[in-house]
Amino acid sequence: MARNVTLSQLRTDIADQIDISTDAAGRYTPTLLTRRINQSCQRFYERLSSSGVTQFLVADSGTFVVGPTSPYPFQVLDLSSLSPSLVRTYGIDVTIGDRTYGLDHVPFTARNDYLGPGYTGEPVAWAHIKRDSVAILPAPSEAWSYLVWYLPVIPDLSDDGDNWDGVAGWEDYIKWDVCLQLLTRDNYASQYALAERQASAAWKDILRNATKVSSAGGAHVGRDTFGSRMSGMRSRSLPRP
Repeated sequence: MARNVTLSQLRTDIADQIDISTDAAGRYTPTLLTRRINQSCQRFYERLSSSGVTQFLVADSGTFVVGPTSPYPFQVLDLSSLSPSLVRTYGIDVTIGDRTYGLDHVPFTARNDYLGPGYTGEPVAWAHIKRDSVAILPAPSEAWSYLVWYLPVIPDLSDDGDNWDGVAGWEDYIKWDVCLQLLTRDNYASQYALAERQASAAWKDILRNATKVSSAGGAHVGRDTFGSRMSGMRSRSLPRP
């Protein structure tokens, strides 16, 4: 079930777990803990999304321009103006007439494998260029609609009453991740080893439950498929002139 945990409660749980004081004038200030918590939250969203869990992904639609982006043989799709802003792209769908299909993700080394400079046609693949721009391969020959799926930047928790929205138990990742950072900071090797085992167990439990979709069996635990075709996707032939 869903559970909202306040920023104040997260700090209290972390302080209790490794028995520290969070006095504003001390070594572990609320400001320090808040920064660590926000970093851990964003890391959790990306790690879970990269493991095949789609809960935190959002979509944004647009229309392709026609043709390649000079001086390249492909079209550059600029995603820098997305709101909320983009952390990582996870998929692109294209609608042509009454057909909607997902583009294959390929490595950037395949950017010139789509019939050469000046060629346009129905897109079949995309590749990362930078964090906020991708190559569409080949360049679209018409202004078709697209939908990009991506992980957004999650707003930071700032006020004590701000809620971290998750599933019951998922806050354990945040708690243990921050504990590990603080134990590393203070060179507590033996305590770190104990906390690392707890953190690993918490992550495995979260991932196992997050990828379970029915009592008949779970979804496949995701793997990073960037640079390879998605398993089970029907093959499409490359377009020919």
